Amino acid sequence: MADMTPPPGAAAFLDAHGWGGAQILPVAGDASFRRYFRAIEAGRQAILMDAPPPHEDPRPFIAVAEWLVERDFAAPAILACDLDQGLVLIEDFGDDRLREAVDASPEEELSLYAPAIDLLVRLRAEPAGPVPPMIAPC
Repeated sequence: MADMTPPPGAAAFLDAHGWGGAQILPVAGDASFRRYFRAIEAGRQAILMDAPPPHEDPRPFIAVAEWLVERDFAAPAILACDLDQGLVLIEDFGDDRLREAVDASPEEELSLYAPAIDLLVRLRAEPAGPVPPMIAPC
């Protein structure tokens, strides 16, 4: 199980960017060295990504987010970052997921999936973004 203790520099990073005293709660992660935390302070919340060097580099994430926004797609706003520590504070889109929405209202399945399909069609019409090709090991 992944260690979900905030990184040592998290509190100072948040304080330096106007989130001093924020409560830091773990959020489900992904299959990498990255870890995610929700920072909650004064009625607002954001996601703190811990992408620890040298295992992770948050610059590709930031580049893709910027690329999406430049093309009028939704992507979390980058609120602050410290590349040396691998810390990125990003907009929190919340915990709602499409699968749970469909499960809760199966009669709405088509109307819930239609915008997602439209978004994928729009995205496919764009030139390739700033993502290097992934080469699977043999």
